[in-house]
Amino acid sequence: MKKDLNIQTCKFVEVSSIVPKEWTGWFYSAISQDAPFSWGDNNRTMVDAQSFANHIDEVLSYQDDEETVSNIEEHQDAFYDTLNYLGAKKIYIDLEN
Repeated sequence: MKKDLNIQTCKFVEVSSIVPKEWTGWFYSAISQDAPFSWGDNNRTMVDAQSFANHIDEVLSYQDDEETVSNIEEHQDAFYDTLNYLGAKKIYIDLEN
């Protein structure tokens, strides 16, 4: 066994804890399209809040269903406030849960 291992720890939240409940019908499949990160077959997939926000910006801009757009507008500010808080505190988002 190698000595002097530099074991790291990180803080994270589960993605399901920050996504508005009202978005669950469309959000997860939408963020899977052309994502700059992969997940689904790992124990944890950590992404920083800014990278996640950048991808979400793109995903939200492609939504054209009137009901979905209205739903986005209703919750978007609070969602981005959460992402900004996580980024400032260097808290990762776990995409596996």
